[in-house]
Amino acid sequence: MSRIGPTNFPATQWSVVLSAGGDACDASRAALETLCRTYWAPLFSYLRQEGHPPDAAQDLVQGFLARLLERHDFATVAPERGRFRSFLLAGLRHYLVSEIRREDTQKRGGRAITVPINGVEPDLGNEPRLTDSLTPETAFDRHWAQTVIERALERLRHEHEQRGKLGWYEVLKPTLAGEPESSYAGLGTSLGLSEGAVAVAVHRLRQRLRELVRTEVAQTVGTAGDLEEEMRHLMAVWTN
Repeated sequence: MSRIGPTNFPATQWSVVLSAGGDACDASRAALETLCRTYWAPLFSYLRQEGHPPDAAQDLVQGFLARLLERHDFATVAPERGRFRSFLLAGLRHYLVSEIRREDTQKRGGRAITVPINGVEPDLGNEPRLTDSLTPETAFDRHWAQTVIERALERLRHEHEQRGKLGWYEVLKPTLAGEPESSYAGLGTSLGLSEGAVAVAVHRLRQRLRELVRTEVAQTVGTAGDLEEEMRHLMAVWTN
Protein backbone atom coordinates (compact mmCIF):
# COMPACT_ATOMS: atom_id res chain seq x y z
CA MET A 1 0.00 0.00 0.00
CA SER A 2 1.43 3.36 -0.98
CA ARG A 3 1.67 6.15 1.56
CA ILE A 4 -1.04 8.77 1.19
CA GLY A 5 0.48 12.12 0.36
CA PRO A 6 -0.59 15.55 -0.94
CA THR A 7 -0.41 14.48 -4.58
CA ASN A 8 -2.25 11.17 -4.30
CA PHE A 9 -4.82 11.80 -1.59
CA PRO A 10 -7.84 9.66 -2.51
CA ALA A 11 -11.53 10.39 -2.36
CA THR A 12 -12.55 9.37 1.17
CA GLN A 13 -15.87 9.04 2.96
CA TRP A 14 -15.62 12.52 4.46
CA SER A 15 -14.30 14.18 1.30
CA VAL A 16 -17.24 12.65 -0.61
CA VAL A 17 -19.62 14.19 1.93
CA LEU A 18 -17.89 17.56 1.73
CA SER A 19 -17.85 17.61 -2.05
CA ALA A 20 -21.63 17.16 -2.06
CA GLY A 21 -22.11 20.22 0.14
CA GLY A 22 -25.82 20.64 0.76
CA ASP A 23 -26.83 18.36 -2.11
CA ALA A 24 -27.78 14.91 -0.88
CA CYS A 25 -26.70 12.21 -3.31
CA ASP A 26 -26.52 8.45 -2.91
CA ALA A 27 -22.73 8.39 -2.60
CA SER A 28 -22.51 11.13 0.01
CA ARG A 29 -25.45 9.72 1.95
CA ALA A 30 -23.82 6.28 2.10
CA ALA A 31 -20.49 7.81 3.12
CA LEU A 32 -22.12 9.83 5.88
CA GLU A 33 -24.00 6.80 7.19
CA THR A 34 -20.74 4.86 7.38
CA LEU A 35 -19.08 7.66 9.33
CA CYS A 36 -22.03 7.90 11.70
CA ARG A 37 -21.89 4.18 12.39
CA THR A 38 -18.20 4.50 13.21
CA TYR A 39 -18.71 7.44 15.55
CA TRP A 40 -21.78 6.25 17.46
CA ALA A 41 -19.71 4.80 20.31
CA PRO A 42 -17.35 7.80 20.76
CA LEU A 43 -20.35 10.17 20.87
CA PHE A 44 -22.06 7.95 23.42
CA SER A 45 -18.85 7.90 25.47
CA TYR A 46 -18.71 11.70 25.41
CA LEU A 47 -22.26 12.02 26.70
CA ARG A 48 -21.83 9.40 29.41
CA GLN A 49 -18.67 11.11 30.67
CA GLU A 50 -20.60 14.38 30.69
CA GLY A 51 -23.01 12.79 33.15
CA HIS A 52 -25.97 11.70 31.01
CA PRO A 53 -27.57 8.37 32.04
CA PRO A 54 -27.23 5.55 29.47
CA ASP A 55 -30.79 5.82 28.12
CA ALA A 56 -30.60 9.60 27.83
CA ALA A 57 -27.17 9.45 26.18
CA GLN A 58 -28.46 6.89 23.70
CA ASP A 59 -31.47 9.05 22.89
CA LEU A 60 -29.30 12.14 22.39
CA VAL A 61 -26.87 10.36 20.06
CA GLN A 62 -29.75 8.95 18.01
CA GLY A 63 -31.46 12.32 17.80
CA PHE A 64 -28.28 14.14 16.84
CA LEU A 65 -27.36 11.69 14.10
CA ALA A 66 -30.92 11.68 12.79
CA ARG A 67 -30.83 15.45 12.45
CA LEU A 68 -27.38 15.35 10.90
CA LEU A 69 -28.53 12.90 8.24
CA GLU A 70 -31.78 14.74 7.63
CA ARG A 71 -30.22 18.17 7.11
CA HIS A 72 -27.08 16.98 5.32
CA ASP A 73 -25.83 20.54 4.90
CA PHE A 74 -22.03 20.76 4.83
CA ALA A 75 -21.69 23.73 2.50
CA THR A 76 -20.35 25.90 5.35
CA VAL A 77 -17.65 23.49 6.54
CA ALA A 78 -14.37 25.34 6.06
CA PRO A 79 -11.18 23.48 5.03
CA GLU A 80 -9.53 24.18 8.37
CA ARG A 81 -12.46 22.43 10.07
CA GLY A 82 -12.48 19.58 7.61
CA ARG A 83 -11.85 16.76 10.06
CA PHE A 84 -15.02 14.81 10.70
CA ARG A 85 -14.08 14.17 14.34
CA SER A 86 -13.90 17.91 15.06
CA PHE A 87 -16.98 18.70 13.01
CA LEU A 88 -19.02 16.01 14.72
CA LEU A 89 -18.09 16.98 18.27
CA ALA A 90 -18.83 20.65 17.61
CA GLY A 91 -22.17 19.65 16.10
CA LEU A 92 -23.06 17.52 19.12
CA ARG A 93 -22.34 20.41 21.49
CA HIS A 94 -24.58 22.67 19.43
CA TYR A 95 -27.29 20.02 19.41
CA LEU A 96 -27.15 19.70 23.22
CA VAL A 97 -27.68 23.43 23.57
CA SER A 98 -30.67 23.31 21.23
CA GLU A 99 -32.11 20.36 23.16
CA ILE A 100 -31.84 22.26 26.44
CA ARG A 101 -33.66 25.21 24.89
CA ARG A 102 -36.34 22.93 23.48
CA GLU A 103 -36.84 21.22 26.82
CA ASP A 104 -37.47 24.61 28.41
CA THR A 105 -40.65 24.86 26.35
CA GLN A 106 -41.63 21.21 25.79
CA LYS A 107 -41.21 18.09 27.88
CA ARG A 108 -39.48 15.22 26.15
CA GLY A 109 -41.38 12.32 27.67
CA GLY A 110 -42.51 9.47 25.49
CA ARG A 111 -41.28 10.61 22.09
CA ALA A 112 -39.60 8.09 19.82
CA ILE A 113 -36.66 8.92 17.56
CA THR A 114 -36.10 7.07 14.34
CA VAL A 115 -32.55 7.10 13.03
CA PRO A 116 -32.17 6.18 9.35
CA ILE A 117 -28.81 4.47 9.81
CA ASN A 118 -28.71 0.81 8.91
CA GLY A 119 -27.00 -1.43 11.45
CA VAL A 120 -26.50 1.10 14.25
CA GLU A 121 -27.31 -0.51 17.56
CA PRO A 122 -26.01 0.79 20.89
CA ASP A 123 -23.89 -1.63 22.90
CA LEU A 124 -24.82 -0.47 26.37
CA GLY A 125 -23.28 -3.58 27.91
CA ASN A 126 -19.85 -2.56 26.63
CA GLU A 127 -19.86 1.11 27.47
CA PRO A 128 -16.58 2.72 28.54
CA ARG A 129 -15.68 2.93 32.21
CA LEU A 130 -16.39 6.40 33.55
CA THR A 131 -13.79 8.22 35.60
CA ASP A 132 -13.54 11.66 37.17
CA SER A 133 -10.05 12.10 35.72
CA LEU A 134 -11.34 12.27 32.13
CA THR A 135 -13.02 15.17 30.41
CA PRO A 136 -15.87 14.34 28.02
CA GLU A 137 -13.59 15.41 25.15
CA THR A 138 -10.87 13.01 26.28
CA ALA A 139 -13.39 10.19 26.65
CA PHE A 140 -14.59 10.89 23.11
CA ASP A 141 -11.06 10.91 21.69
CA ARG A 142 -10.03 7.72 23.49
CA HIS A 143 -13.08 5.83 22.28
CA TRP A 144 -12.46 7.24 18.79
CA ALA A 145 -8.89 5.94 18.83
CA GLN A 146 -10.07 2.57 20.15
CA THR A 147 -12.71 2.36 17.43
CA VAL A 148 -10.21 3.18 14.67
CA ILE A 149 -7.72 0.58 15.88
CA GLU A 150 -10.40 -2.08 16.35
CA ARG A 151 -11.64 -1.52 12.80
CA ALA A 152 -8.07 -1.76 11.48
CA LEU A 153 -7.51 -4.98 13.42
CA GLU A 154 -10.69 -6.46 12.01
CA ARG A 155 -9.54 -5.63 8.48
CA LEU A 156 -6.14 -7.16 9.21
CA ARG A 157 -7.81 -10.32 10.48
CA HIS A 158 -10.05 -10.45 7.43
CA GLU A 159 -7.07 -10.12 5.09
CA HIS A 160 -5.39 -13.12 6.67
CA GLU A 161 -8.61 -15.11 6.65
CA GLN A 162 -9.00 -14.43 2.94
CA ARG A 163 -5.48 -15.76 2.36
CA GLY A 164 -6.08 -18.88 4.45
CA LYS A 165 -3.72 -17.66 7.18
CA LEU A 166 -6.16 -16.97 10.00
CA GLY A 167 -4.44 -19.44 12.34
CA TRP A 168 -1.08 -17.82 11.60
CA TYR A 169 -2.57 -14.41 12.37
CA GLU A 170 -4.10 -15.53 15.67
CA VAL A 171 -0.73 -16.88 16.83
CA LEU A 172 1.07 -13.61 16.01
CA LYS A 173 -1.70 -11.21 17.07
CA PRO A 174 -0.37 -10.83 20.66
CA THR A 175 2.80 -9.28 19.22
CA LEU A 176 0.74 -6.32 18.01
CA ALA A 177 0.25 -5.36 21.65
CA GLY A 178 3.97 -5.52 22.33
CA GLU A 179 4.66 -9.18 23.03
CA PRO A 180 8.36 -9.32 24.06
CA GLU A 181 10.90 -10.63 21.59
CA SER A 182 11.82 -13.34 24.10
CA SER A 183 8.56 -15.06 23.13
CA TYR A 184 9.48 -15.24 19.43
CA ALA A 185 11.15 -18.64 19.78
CA GLY A 186 7.99 -20.14 21.22
CA LEU A 187 5.87 -18.54 18.52
CA GLY A 188 8.24 -19.92 15.92
CA THR A 189 7.77 -23.40 17.29
CA SER A 190 4.00 -23.03 16.93
CA LEU A 191 4.33 -21.84 13.35
CA GLY A 192 7.27 -23.95 12.23
CA LEU A 193 9.42 -20.84 11.74
CA SER A 194 12.81 -19.75 12.95
CA GLU A 195 13.03 -17.01 15.54
CA GLY A 196 14.41 -14.67 12.87
CA ALA A 197 11.53 -15.44 10.52
CA VAL A 198 9.08 -14.66 13.31
CA ALA A 199 10.77 -11.29 13.85
CA VAL A 200 10.36 -10.48 10.16
CA ALA A 201 6.71 -11.60 10.20
CA VAL A 202 5.98 -9.48 13.29
CA HIS A 203 7.57 -6.45 11.67
CA ARG A 204 5.42 -6.88 8.56
CA LEU A 205 2.28 -7.45 10.61
CA ARG A 206 2.83 -4.28 12.62
CA GLN A 207 3.62 -2.33 9.47
CA ARG A 208 0.40 -3.52 7.82
CA LEU A 209 -1.60 -2.59 10.91
CA ARG A 210 -0.15 0.92 10.80
CA GLU A 211 -1.17 1.19 7.14
CA LEU A 212 -4.71 0.05 7.92
CA VAL A 213 -5.01 2.47 10.83
CA ARG A 214 -3.88 5.22 8.50
CA THR A 215 -6.47 4.15 5.93
CA GLU A 216 -9.21 4.20 8.57
CA VAL A 217 -8.24 7.69 9.73
CA ALA A 218 -8.04 8.89 6.13
CA GLN A 219 -11.75 8.16 5.71
CA THR A 220 -12.57 10.91 8.23
CA VAL A 221 -10.55 13.76 6.73
CA GLY A 222 -10.58 15.75 3.53
CA THR A 223 -6.91 16.54 2.91
CA ALA A 224 -3.48 14.99 3.36
CA GLY A 225 -2.59 17.70 5.88
CA ASP A 226 -5.60 16.82 8.02
CA LEU A 227 -4.61 13.17 7.84
CA GLU A 228 -1.15 13.87 9.26
CA GLU A 229 -2.65 15.91 12.10
CA GLU A 230 -5.21 13.23 12.91
CA MET A 231 -2.55 10.52 12.94
CA ARG A 232 -0.46 12.52 15.38
CA HIS A 233 -3.52 13.11 17.54
CA LEU A 234 -4.49 9.44 17.50
CA MET A 235 -1.01 8.35 18.59
CA ALA A 236 -0.98 10.93 21.37
CA VAL A 237 -4.39 9.79 22.61
CA TRP A 238 -3.56 6.10 22.36
CA THR A 239 -0.22 6.28 24.16
CA ASN A 240 -1.33 8.52 27.05
